[in-house]
Amino acid sequence: MNWFPDEQPSDEIKQKTEKQLSAVNWNVDVVLTHTCPQKYVPIEAFLPGLDQSMVDNSTEEWLDKIEDQLNYKNWFCGHWHIDKRIDKMHFMMRSVEAL
Repeated sequence: MNWFPDEQPSDEIKQKTEKQLSAVNWNVDVVLTHTCPQKYVPIEAFLPGLDQSMVDNSTEEWLDKIEDQLNYKNWFCGHWHIDKRIDKMHFMMRSVEAL
């Protein structure tokens, strides 16, 4: 499967993100990310036949740390190509939600 190293945020991007969140005391209304924190990964959306031990989960693990510190109202992501909601976490593929 195609994968490019720059699909994962660099340490520089992570530091910049954390600095910006710190500047607002870790309080935001909405979070928009491609993927989700590790604790919310929808295993039912895993691609069949893909060895999950070969998948780089570093971004999801980092987002876990972000989510643990963050006070937010809604988090939206789309990587998993499903429509699902878990608490404040919104997985969006075809759905549309008003903010």
